[in-house]
Amino acid sequence: MKRVLLFALSLFSCFSPAFALTDICDISVGPDAKAAAFALGQQVSVSMGYVTDEPGGIRIFARPFTNGSLTPGYGASGSPVYTGSGTANGTFTINSGAAVVDEIRIEVYNADQSQLLRRMWIPVNFRFGSVGVNNLKFSDNPELSSMLLGEDYFCSFHYNVNYPGGVRIFVRPFTNGNITPGYSASGSGIYTGSGTNGGGSFRINTGKNVHVDAVRIKIVSADQTVDIDEFFIPVNVYYSTVKITDIAPQSGNFPFNNEDRIVSFQYSTTESGGVRIFPRPWTNGSLTPNYGASGSGLYTGSGSGNGTFTITTGNQRVDHIRFNVTNADQSETLLQIWSPVEYCFGNMLIENVQLCPASPARLEHDNRVNINYGIYNDEGQPVRIFVRPFTQGSPTPAYAASPSPAYAVGSGLADDYFTITSGGVVVDQLRFQITTDDQSTVLAEYFIPVQYTFGNPTVSVNDALNILESTSLYPNPAGDVAFLSVSLQKEALARAYVTDLSGRCVLELGQRKLSALTPEQFQIPTSSLHPGLYIVVLEGEQFRQSSKLVVE
Repeated sequence: MKRVLLFALSLFSCFSPAFALTDICDISVGPDAKAAAFALGQQVSVSMGYVTDEPGGIRIFARPFTNGSLTPGYGASGSPVYTGSGTANGTFTINSGAAVVDEIRIEVYNADQSQLLRRMWIPVNFRFGSVGVNNLKFSDNPELSSMLLGEDYFCSFHYNVNYPGGVRIFVRPFTNGNITPGYSASGSGIYTGSGTNGGGSFRINTGKNVHVDAVRIKIVSADQTVDIDEFFIPVNVYYSTVKITDIAPQSGNFPFNNEDRIVSFQYSTTESGGVRIFPRPWTNGSLTPNYGASGSGLYTGSGSGNGTFTITTGNQRVDHIRFNVTNADQSETLLQIWSPVEYCFGNMLIENVQLCPASPARLEHDNRVNINYGIYNDEGQPVRIFVRPFTQGSPTPAYAASPSPAYAVGSGLADDYFTITSGGVVVDQLRFQITTDDQSTVLAEYFIPVQYTFGNPTVSVNDALNILESTSLYPNPAGDVAFLSVSLQKEALARAYVTDLSGRCVLELGQRKLSALTPEQFQIPTSSLHPGLYIVVLEGEQFRQSSKLVVE
């Protein structure tokens, strides 16, 4: 029975009565999903999968947000009445001024707009001004690409320029907030008007296991004397003397313990002595417990290869395959990349996890994240499944979540929810804990990475300045340590953290309750950061402020 495959979950066919009756799940933003620049008046589109049983239907509105408020100068589409289930569409733009849209707010109302049914915010980095650079496409998969030293990585884009004299647009690789060492890149001609044939490329020429984690798009005046704008697109691109491509894990996501999974791949290397390639199962940030795996022959030139692995005992969910590539005598690591998979070894399958809203998103307190998924129970007894939010390896404070029914042996569908009732927190994982019916024994724990920020909407910058008495960041530039000094006009809970220029959190400085008019310091251990430019963020339920920090 175990080998019977579950049908893929569908947003519009598998909601049980316990699931939210009006919800937004799949959200698609175009022409770019994360970061881009737009000329004033250019449209951003938002498509949203919805389901509702409201007898009169619903209306769905997508609006641009900046620093916790509606972006000044925006224009946006209205909403027809939507019924049943399907896809809703909306657009917005900024018509005047210069703005950075950092969130898209989605609100769902009943047909006469007398009742708010659902509200959420989706993080983006969309810049509106005199120059648009968007429709960004890459020559190789930005989610995971492996390249040989000297190979070009190309970025194409559309442009819309309303800047006197035109502009130049440069594409550059970044690592840990700084320009990637050993790079070379294409120059830029002068862009004027609008077109679809913009582009630039870069390559990494030296090093091994070099990781490019962001691509910077920089816009300057034609004579390069004025920096007009820049933004960063997260990528996951590796350069080395060996590359691994066309990774193809064996199908079937519910193997028995001791049942091998075959992983095939293509490779190419410039190492004269050849390389060894070891695919290994990876779970929640480390090698999967109780694994067994094949060794590696010697690979030279280019061609195809494969390896096998299994889990010998216990219920284990493998979320990635790590490829560890060494030289012939295994004395040097040349490349490490992680390719996502979903294998559940043992007797419990969790698959096709659907999150509503999809991660990443921001929600207000007491708003639910709904979770829908498929299960297969081969334990020979009923089980219970508890989905709980986690933050930095521990259960998130002030959470509330659904209980679990008893799931009989066999396949089925499940739905759960969680929310956060108070405090400003970021949920970075969901834990699926599977127990016996009486909850006396834990049979499995599976973790799914997510990013949900909970808290009341931040207020406008002007209102935030009324709460912040004073802040200072010193020394700046910083060497081994820096300090963020803060004084608030009223008592409040505050969190401080450091991000790189792509918005990725690289240092968590902690959360504490600050007294009114009492200066306090957050210490920033900058010795753990690579030299470069970072953003120090201080935020609470009613304020958010960011400052640039240079690390030498």
